[in-house]
This record gives sequence, structure tokens and C-alpha cells, in this order.
Amino acid sequence: MVTLAEPAISDHLGRIDLDGYTIVEGAIEPELVVGLRTAIRRLERELHVEPKGTSAEGHATRRMYNLLAKDAAFQAMPLHESVLPIVERVLDRGCLLSGMTAIDIGPGEHEQPMHGDDIVMSRHLQRPHAPMMVTSMWALDEFTAENGGTRFVPGSHLFARTPDEPGALDDVEVRALEMAAGSVMIFHGSLWHGGGANTTPDVWRCGVNVQYCPGFVRQQQNPYLGIPHDVAATFSDRLLELLGYRLYKGIMGHVDGASPGEVVFGARMAETAYRDSEQRGTAPMTGDLDR
Repeated sequence: MVTLAEPAISDHLGRIDLDGYTIVEGAIEPELVVGLRTAIRRLERELHVEPKGTSAEGHATRRMYNLLAKDAAFQAMPLHESVLPIVERVLDRGCLLSGMTAIDIGPGEHEQPMHGDDIVMSRHLQRPHAPMMVTSMWALDEFTAENGGTRFVPGSHLFARTPDEPGALDDVEVRALEMAAGSVMIFHGSLWHGGGANTTPDVWRCGVNVQYCPGFVRQQQNPYLGIPHDVAATFSDRLLELLGYRLYKGIMGHVDGASPGEVVFGARMAETAYRDSEQRGTAPMTGDLDR
């Protein structure tokens, strides 16, 4: 496992700024890789997961969402010390877990349409813009050009247009992501990318996208309804923070002045809007608030 510290974090941030992505090689412990892959394949059988048959989700790809509700093994992923420190620096420590998706690409799958993960936000913002999503793509199998390794366009997070515009893909460099099991690609949500075609006769390519967004952005996968509260109660405080059970900047997300975590879990996650952030000296400037 890679233990990230300066200057390694700064190096990864520099690559994301310039190219829109970075790869942390050997980021994940081999035993965790095996455990996660085993859990995904077991759940695919138990839940009878079949391809969803859409252009985005694939016709020969098994996808599973809302992983934290399905097995305790996945709790290690959003908090992993080889990944989260980079994400926190691209966004901030108040970032949220936007979603977790297992993507198992099977033989015969076609290329996924090129897209940015922040496509919903990019339609409302002038590109290029600050990251509205950061994706960490975990390789639980080896990624190759033949088995569906993700296609991506380096530097496209800085482009002024989106990949679905006419002629946008003409004359751009498209690469195939190749990395060993246990490596993680971390990329800006505006980076153009798409799952690759799996041209092998019998090789499946398993990976997991762990996505984050700023604390003021709506999460892609709803954890408050998707994860039963008795399951969420077993999570660490930091994981609950990533799910949005605390307030962002001491203000956003409150329920009659209380944090969502206090409403659900009581004193364990107690936080009062405005007051606690002011006592910590972290309140936004007065001019940022409605008066």
C-alpha cells in the first residue's frame, strides 16, 4: 500500500491540474483487492445482477450501486489513506461521497460513450470550471486495452466544450487506461472518459468507481434513503461525515438548526448550525449569509 505524504500528494495534485488525472500505483493492499473482488462477484450471484442494457451502463456489464448498504467490506474504500488525502486537497475536507459503483465489464461489451462525470453540472457552468466531482477508479482486476480499460482524453478537463458536441472528438488523443490490480486512477470530474470495449473471449474486468463531490453539491447516489440507518450506525464518524451527516461549513444541510447526524444518531453527531462553527472560528464571512 502507498502511504501518501508530501511531496507525493503535491505531485499527484500537479498531474491532476495539468492532465486531469493521476494514477496511484500499488495503492491498495493485495488482500483488500482480493476481498473486494470476491465480495462483488458473490453479490453479483446472490443479487442476480445482470446488464442494465443502456448505452451508459452497458449491455455486457454488471453494475452495482449503493455498495455501502450491501457489504461491510466496502467501508474501507471511501476512507482509504492512499486516495482520500488527494481528493480532500482537490476539493476540501468537507467533500462528500457522491457514490460507489462496481463495474464488471464482460466479454463483448462495446465502448461506452465518452463523457465527463460532472456532465450535469457542466451544462450549467462555463467550462473549464472548478471540480464538481472527483472520481477514484479502483482496479480490482488488471486493466488492459483489450478487457475494457477505460478510454480517456488527457487534458480534456480544460476544454471549453463537452464530448457530446458535434466534432468534439475529432483530432483528440484518446488513451486506453492500463494499470495493475490494486492501482487507482484519480481524476477531475470534467475529464472526458468512457469504459472501453472488452474484446477478449472470456476475461471480465472488475473495478469500482468511488466518487466525491463538494459539500454543497447534491450526491449522485442518495445515502440517506439507500443505506438503512441501522447499517449506517456501524460506520465510523468520518465515513458518516463523507455521507453528509454533518454540516458543510457549519451551515448547509441542517434540519431546524441541527445536523442530519444529530437527528438520526443523537449526541454522537450533534452539531448546531452557525453556533458551533462560530465557536470553532470556522464560520463563513458574514457577507456570505442571508441577513
